[in-house]
Amino acid sequence: MKIELINNQDKVGLDLGLIEKVSTYVSNKFDSGPDNVVNIILSDSSEIRKLNEEYRNICRTTDVLSFSYLSDRESLHGKDPLFTIGEIYICPEVAKENAKNQDQGWNLDLEIILLVIHGILHIYDYDHEEEDDRIEMENLQECIIVDIRNNFGL
Repeated sequence: MKIELINNQDKVGLDLGLIEKVSTYVSNKFDSGPDNVVNIILSDSSEIRKLNEEYRNICRTTDVLSFSYLSDRESLHGKDPLFTIGEIYICPEVAKENAKNQDQGWNLDLEIILLVIHGILHIYDYDHEEEDDRIEMENLQECIIVDIRNNFGL
């Protein structure tokens, strides 16, 4: 799968190469098709707040928003050689604050990667509205984080 990383913010310095490399690694666990694309947009707090209000009717900043286009795949099949399966908006400003509240050994890179994983899981229809679903999603996130820490030395 192809990752399109778009940095629309300049308030938080990030290792974009690492984010892209790990995002590709994670997304390929779900779909290794070379014709599929996930857009990861790093946005500032005002942009993600507007999106959160527009699409979720929640008037506050959030750390991550995901939009899945998998259900459009059949109707758009064959019209473009590349298919965008989803978009993940991440707010590094919020992620930086989140990382401060985590255990020792956690950092901004891991927080951004966790949000990428969270977003990809949402694209593939994982949810956390019900308790059982939340537990399943959190367990899967944790397994992927352990795998990434082992394979990327984070």
